[in-house]
Amino acid sequence: MPQSTYNSSSTLFISGQVKSSSSLHETQTAGKTNDWFYGTEELLDALPKAWTRSMLYLLISFTVVALPWVMFTKVDETGNASGRIEPKGSTQKLDSVVTGSVIAVNVKEGTNVKAGQVLVEIESEVLRTEIQQSQAKLEGLVNRQGQLELLKNQVLLVINIQERQNQSQTLEKLAQLNQARQNLDAKQSAYHLQKLEKLAQIDKVEQNINSTQISHRLAKRRLSRDLLEVKRYRLLLQEGAIPETRVVEVEKTAEDSERLQEEAKANIQQSELHLQEELSRYNSIMSQAQSDIEQAKFRLQEEENSYGSVVQAGKLTLLKSQEQYKDLQTQITSLKSEISQTKSQITSLQLQLQQRVVRSPIDGTIFELPIKKPGSVVQPGQMIAQIAPKGAALILKAEMPSRQSGFVKEGMPVKIKFDAYPFQEYGVMQGYVTSISPDSKIQENSPTRQETYQLEIALDQPYIQTGNKRIPLTPGQTATAEVIVRQRRVIDFILDPFKKLQKNGLEL
Repeated sequence: MPQSTYNSSSTLFISGQVKSSSSLHETQTAGKTNDWFYGTEELLDALPKAWTRSMLYLLISFTVVALPWVMFTKVDETGNASGRIEPKGSTQKLDSVVTGSVIAVNVKEGTNVKAGQVLVEIESEVLRTEIQQSQAKLEGLVNRQGQLELLKNQVLLVINIQERQNQSQTLEKLAQLNQARQNLDAKQSAYHLQKLEKLAQIDKVEQNINSTQISHRLAKRRLSRDLLEVKRYRLLLQEGAIPETRVVEVEKTAEDSERLQEEAKANIQQSELHLQEELSRYNSIMSQAQSDIEQAKFRLQEEENSYGSVVQAGKLTLLKSQEQYKDLQTQITSLKSEISQTKSQITSLQLQLQQRVVRSPIDGTIFELPIKKPGSVVQPGQMIAQIAPKGAALILKAEMPSRQSGFVKEGMPVKIKFDAYPFQEYGVMQGYVTSISPDSKIQENSPTRQETYQLEIALDQPYIQTGNKRIPLTPGQTATAEVIVRQRRVIDFILDPFKKLQKNGLEL
């Protein structure tokens, strides 16, 4: 059976009722005294003293009044539970995510806060220094990137100019090379034309020589024939067979043949001389033409070599510029990666800095604040504050010893006395049990380590009424709840010790 406690107001009411009932009983008893039978009156008169009669009257009156009262009057048996006001439903719990020393606590339990309001500040000087160093590093990296970007643009401009210059030089050298080739082709064509022309002239001279030689041979033969005729005609003249005139005519013909022979011979000599001249001129012209061709070939070779050198030099210069451009691009890419890492580091440090300034995420009331003053060291996961949402309904969460909770049920009425507001002045608030924990737990911070059940008690009103003034309740306020577990007759409390003696024998 749970241990019982009695309500003081009920006791005062019972005492007053007893006194009024006693007075009424005494009046009624005085009216009825005259009706007592004679034997009783003699017995009373025979008592030795007046106080004995008074004691008898008192016992009779008590028996008539008190016995029905203790038989039928019931008083509240309560179980006491202590706890504090909490918001109904979930609260906003703020845990530390960093390790550090608290340098400022800007609120206290029961303080109303706005969303974003600073609650607790954790030491962050080292973080600020790291952020400044990282920002200085980032600024240097960005400046370096700007310089490299400028240099890269300059190199890119040089590459474009070099490409155009290479193209221009290539076209120029290619034109010179083509000109040298055309010159060689022209020289070779002129050589062949001159060769053909001179060979034709030589051939003509040779043909002329051949013709002259034929004429010379014919003239020679005619001359021989004419000389034979002259000789024969002279013999005939000596014989007188022909006239002298006829001999003269034959001699004249022979002289003409001789003259023709001499002319043919002279023509042969002249043609041979002409042939020698043509051959000499042919050799000279062919030699000069071959020299010009060789010179044109040499010039073409020079142009080809120059063209190759210019193209190769342009490619090498362009390749160097392109390699420099690629190197700059690699450096810029590396810088961008380092800049990105530095920005991420700054963002992480700024996030850590923000985490060292604990702000309220919602409008509400500070329900629990384990850290009361600066200097405390917090660890990751350690609760810094617990906030009750604004407008949340309030309940009383209390713990009742298991020995008093046997008859507690949901819906039972509760009388609540707040520690901050003495009930003699502010009265008692009414409520009822809404929830009982299914299992008990041991209070670790209690020296007796007693087992308790957790109760949730609904309040009839979220404020304390004192006259015309309403004092609103705030989360975190402590109170004592008296749960009316049952009502018992007064006589049961009187008989309890005797029942225990009967049950346990004489052992007290």
